[in-house]
Amino acid sequence: MIVVIIFSTFILSVRRIIVYTLSVIASLIIIFIISKHHVYTHFGLGAFTLMIELSIIALISYGLNKKYLSEIKSKILLNESRNNLEIKQKEILDSIHYAKRIQTALLANKTLVTKNLPNNFIYFQPKDIVSGDFYWATEHNNKFYLAVCDCTGHGVPGAFMSLLNIGFLSEAIKEKNIEEPGAIFNYVRLRLIESVSSDEQKEGMDGALMCFDNTTQHVTYAAAHNEPILISNDDINYLPKDKMPVGKGIREEGFKTYTLSYKKDDVLYLYTDGYADQFGGEKGKKFKYKQLNELLLNIHQNRLSNQAETLSNTINTWRGKLEQVDDILVIGIKL
Repeated sequence: MIVVIIFSTFILSVRRIIVYTLSVIASLIIIFIISKHHVYTHFGLGAFTLMIELSIIALISYGLNKKYLSEIKSKILLNESRNNLEIKQKEILDSIHYAKRIQTALLANKTLVTKNLPNNFIYFQPKDIVSGDFYWATEHNNKFYLAVCDCTGHGVPGAFMSLLNIGFLSEAIKEKNIEEPGAIFNYVRLRLIESVSSDEQKEGMDGALMCFDNTTQHVTYAAAHNEPILISNDDINYLPKDKMPVGKGIREEGFKTYTLSYKKDDVLYLYTDGYADQFGGEKGKKFKYKQLNELLLNIHQNRLSNQAETLSNTINTWRGKLEQVDDILVIGIKL
């Protein structure tokens, strides 16, 4: 603000010098014209000329001062508005970053996942600071549950939905002691409809909920729209899913609990739609599920940490300078 005032004062000073110079020139012209007609004495002529010069200076200076003081005031107000906007923006960003800390604390702990599934990778790339995609895990009654889900929306609205859904999943398993993944999804759907859904808004999530029984080594799961894939003997197996969301939708039947048949060293992949829906390439088209599944087939024998790196490099190269369109989440597990 001080810089603006100093700069504006300098501009006014320069302009005043120009005004004074012009007024003197005007006065000399008047003196020359009047003296040729011999109307006044030298004293009267000088006094008259001085009055004219001062009047010209006063009028022009008043106009300039009024105009430029108004400009200074506008610049000061604009600068104050910009500063206030920057402060508000910082406050909002600080709040969102704090929300990210809360969301991160509720996501599956890497140590917990690795304890139950030693060979895994998690590739998670939110579109914004916070995410509508989430991965969540818990242990209960000697079973390990892992959810990979995509909530309605992304950014702040999606993050609120993810926190809500994590709470309902935990409630179903920990408090209600519901064990089957299909029944857990049914419970979460009911809670969502009671809490946030309406005729106009159909909030919910797509995703998969895996249950690993540490006693029997059986694996069961429920899948809402998003199908898990299992790579076995260099073949892709598209696992069954229910074509309906966890939330209010056209279909209202219950979610099924599926049993996963697998062999040692088969690789299970769980993902949301963000990777396949990313625009890029030479023609700016979607990456698509077919290309994603082929990529997973090509890399499934690599080290799991290298697979995550390959997925990251591939989608970033594909996207180029285009904006990321959605949250991205891919999890790989060697069984």
